[in-house]
Amino acid sequence: MSSYSPERDKSALYSAARAWAKRSLLDSGSILSDTKGLWRSEVLDELDKRFVQNYDEGEGTFIQKLQGQLSGGSTECYQLMAELMWASNLFPSNIGPATKRQNVMQIWSWSGSDLRSDSTFLSDEVLTGIGSAGTAYNTHRWRELSFAINILRELRKREPTEQREILADPWRFLEWLRSQPGAAQRQLLHILPHLIFPDTFERISSGGDKVKILTAFAGESAQVWRNRSPIEVDKALLQLRQSLESEAGSPIDFYSSELRPRWRATPSTQHDVADGSGRGFASALESFLEAYGAARSGPFTTSGPVSQAMRQLRQWLESSEPIASRSSIKVKISVGQGGWTKTPWIALLDERVTTSTQRGIYIVFLVAEDLSVTYLTLNQGMTDLVARMGQRGAVEEMLRVAAASRPLIAETIADQFAANNEIDLKSDTSAARNYEVGTIAQIALPKDSLPDDVQITRDLATLLAAYDRLIEVPQAEDLSELASYGIDQALEDLFLERAELERMLEIWKAKKNLILQGAPGVGKSFIARRLAYCLVGAKDPKRLQVVQFHQSYSYEDFIRGYRPDGEAGFRLQDGIFFEFCQRAARDQGRPYVLIVDEINRGNLSKILGELMLLIEHDKRGGEWSMRLPYMRPDEPDFFVPKNLYLLGMMNTADRSLSLVDYALRRRFSFVSMEPQFGSSKFREHLAGNGIPASLADRIVGRMGELNQEIGADRINLGPGFRIGHSFFCPGEPVADPDRWYDWVVRTEIYPLLEEYWFDDPTKADGWRERLLS
Repeated sequence: MSSYSPERDKSALYSAARAWAKRSLLDSGSILSDTKGLWRSEVLDELDKRFVQNYDEGEGTFIQKLQGQLSGGSTECYQLMAELMWASNLFPSNIGPATKRQNVMQIWSWSGSDLRSDSTFLSDEVLTGIGSAGTAYNTHRWRELSFAINILRELRKREPTEQREILADPWRFLEWLRSQPGAAQRQLLHILPHLIFPDTFERISSGGDKVKILTAFAGESAQVWRNRSPIEVDKALLQLRQSLESEAGSPIDFYSSELRPRWRATPSTQHDVADGSGRGFASALESFLEAYGAARSGPFTTSGPVSQAMRQLRQWLESSEPIASRSSIKVKISVGQGGWTKTPWIALLDERVTTSTQRGIYIVFLVAEDLSVTYLTLNQGMTDLVARMGQRGAVEEMLRVAAASRPLIAETIADQFAANNEIDLKSDTSAARNYEVGTIAQIALPKDSLPDDVQITRDLATLLAAYDRLIEVPQAEDLSELASYGIDQALEDLFLERAELERMLEIWKAKKNLILQGAPGVGKSFIARRLAYCLVGAKDPKRLQVVQFHQSYSYEDFIRGYRPDGEAGFRLQDGIFFEFCQRAARDQGRPYVLIVDEINRGNLSKILGELMLLIEHDKRGGEWSMRLPYMRPDEPDFFVPKNLYLLGMMNTADRSLSLVDYALRRRFSFVSMEPQFGSSKFREHLAGNGIPASLADRIVGRMGELNQEIGADRINLGPGFRIGHSFFCPGEPVADPDRWYDWVVRTEIYPLLEEYWFDDPTKADGWRERLLS
């Protein structure tokens, strides 16, 4: 059974967890007092307002800042936070019972009453913990508690019968839990199921450990297991446990001294045997520097001694405790792409933030050109910034980010790292200069005095904790993501009727790929973003990506290809779609949307390639993965995740654009956008911006007549050429309505009519006069 632990009796702890699930989660009552309704919606909403929506980035301990956040709250608010702290601390064994008890009692005391320290639920037997949750669980306490509050608020919105059904069925509970926003990044996704259903779910707080166990015992690769849903992973673990216990004839523990070495190697077991001195890292790095230094004077190659040294160094890092305990950290090493780089690097990339050194924040070992020193740094990607902002703008932005980041990690890095960018890579390349500018914190590792394994492990743990701190601190946009967005919010801005918007969403969800088509001015771009937010459920820019196709756009831009690397060479770089798919695949509990503007302006067969198959709604997921032309040998096959939705926009009135071929049409649903001159909301918009009713009647009437003639001309034009209403949607109040109308007709409508009737200019002139008369 999953609750088995050979170390000590956990029955008191599991009994407390069962009582909490019944008294608090099911019946909304207090677990530490006789108060009824403590866990009800109103108290959870107050905690959301005072704690979740009131993040404190200031100085002080978590408890000190928490007291300030809850200041002025109700008695129940303080007491519920104390019980949430109690519940969240049931699992971790790396926090002592005395510390847990003190924190819970201190928070409760802010309500004006005290808890008895000899309470059964505050005993050492209950608070001893089940397993180590790692330092990240404590570092990210705000995130974990905020997630707990959010999911409980969502649970309370459901009917009592449905709440009980969710809390009675382990697999339905997990399916519900994984569907909550942000679940994939939270350890509570693993901890809560075990606390509530300890005989079904393993006492494992890390998705990475689950994958490692299944990889070692179940005979499939780690990538296969990472691509599977939490339900598939946990069901496989349950079957594995039942099989192993049947063979052993007794309960088993995956963390026992017998089983743990079979799935979790450590630096000491993997490297000290070969090295014998506790200098596995130093030996691996020395071998890498020696192999690279000898090879770089000859033709570029990543085979032979260089490849072997890279593999050895990567293996040491991946098996080190700070990295092995974080399943989202990936190790990448580069000595160049097609040609030797002057400054090799070894990057630690958190996939929740970036999969490339070209963007985002990451940890990287930077090797000086003369190989005399390697710097372990917390750094920033600059390539994408330069493309968007230019060199000077990118430098200014990196310096700004570094200055803002250093106070946040000062306490974490203490005196271990220098919080500056004073590194010297002894190179005149632009890439080296960019690395130097982007450095947030650093420590020098001279070649002649490299650290032993104990020291480098300590350094990595510290810098990874700082990395965690930076990527988890919510910025202003993170807090805004918590606000939901649905059809009601969208209809506040759109001229569409509810039924029409609901129909679009229903079609899109079923097909996964939708194209909004129409003439200029019907509001395709305006509607697309709001439609995307409706599908996502929030105004979350991190789950929305926009790209515009054009005639020069290629597969290498959209998927992956070689591009200049700033060192007179080329580097294999991920395109927008490839990177966005990776991001969505790491967060499969939430929908992601890619908007493609002017989708028919590009050469679609050239841009999409084999994606013509993979984007089909029934060809999504790992079971349809395939090799792409630019895949590296050690990379898993590529697939389009099931939670990624495509939304294209197509101009039906531009004669220069190519028609969408039947192969692509079969993979998309199409919705035609109509002009909304007849909408009452359009008239309300005009009135709200100072357009008198008489002029509004004129616009509606005459544009309606014009569109009727355009639509009737099916030989040259047709319904797809009718002019949209957005030409007449001022963004701010109009001071002189008649002048504004004259300006729109002469500078926007008339040029369009000239293009429509290029072979009959008198017709265009005649309509201009009718509109202006």
